[in-house]
Amino acid sequence: FMGPSAPGSHALKQSLPAPPPAASIQGHAGPSTQGLTAGVGDGHAAVAQSLASLGVRYMFGVVGIPVTPLASAAQAAGIRFFGMRNEQAAGYAAAAAGFLSGVPAALLTVSGPGAIHAIAGVSHASTNCWPMLLLSGSAEVGELGKGAFQELDQVAALRPFCKYAASASSVGEVCGVLAQALQATTSGRPGPAYVDLPTNMLLSRATASLPICS
Repeated sequence: FMGPSAPGSHALKQSLPAPPPAASIQGHAGPSTQGLTAGVGDGHAAVAQSLASLGVRYMFGVVGIPVTPLASAAQAAGIRFFGMRNEQAAGYAAAAAGFLSGVPAALLTVSGPGAIHAIAGVSHASTNCWPMLLLSGSAEVGELGKGAFQELDQVAALRPFCKYAASASSVGEVCGVLAQALQATTSGRPGPAYVDLPTNMLLSRATASLPICS
């Protein structure tokens, strides 16, 4: 176990770049002070704004269908995004960032194989007791069981390696599910958590004001 006093940890912590200041999204003053209003923003924006308001500062990942807009929304919300060449490397980086900063970093992957490739990083975070949040796109809920694109029960696949694993099946659930996941990463014995992001949720528009995540 690499504890807080591990050799070289101070130098590594100093090398971690600071995130940019939070930017205004969709005309709002910032994710920590404003919720999404009716007809403004979609699931990508809801996830990004919720992550920012809950304190996430770094995101590592490999973008693709259906999470590419989420990476862009995260950057607009003030979260520093690092594009990686594969999910394993991204997972190790996210776990290390969580350890060095004391704040869980996010690992973003596509559905199916992307989520499975992330298990190496998730297992790494679990073994070392480092806080990390895995976010993976997934097949549309209405297409499950029909051979949808990269369809996989990702919550079941990740649950053995995570302290918390759940799906945010609607935009209205995003804030609550992410808050529970992030709380799990740092409570008690720190470790990873997983949140499944169905494609239909990411593409859907907010139909009512969402609560402010805090």
